[in-house]
Amino acid sequence: MGVIARDDREFTLIYSHSSRVGKHALAYLQGIDDKLNAVDISKTKVSDTQWTEIAEALHCKVGDLIDKRLLEGEDTSDYGTDDWLKILQNNHEVLSHPIAIHGDKTKQISNGPDVLKFFGVDSAGIEKTMHTDAPNIKKTTSGEDFVK
Repeated sequence: MGVIARDDREFTLIYSHSSRVGKHALAYLQGIDDKLNAVDISKTKVSDTQWTEIAEALHCKVGDLIDKRLLEGEDTSDYGTDDWLKILQNNHEVLSHPIAIHGDKTKQISNGPDVLKFFGVDSAGIEKTMHTDAPNIKKTTSGEDFVK
């Protein structure tokens, strides 16, 4: 059993507020009715054990969670798990993509709207298009006149 709480009725998003994708994913999720646990790693530390568990759930190494382009000039070829954990703990902006957790599923989100697909959230009819369905232009309320 892992140390990360995994609940089918709760969405967890681990992100950095300095990440554009992280902010967009959070914005998409803030409108859902289910419980959202948003963890901004610049304010709330994720333990080394939790990072290791996340990497295992993603079938990758801890170093793969880091955007290495932000470490220009550093020779990271000899870095091990402990080195990558120290970098993550001290530099929240290096997290390459936000991480979504729902029940037993874990995924890195590379595009904000993808978080809705991962969590299976109804996106309020985004799939509906005007060329296949006629718009509803009939009055749906009674006793209200907005246009004279």
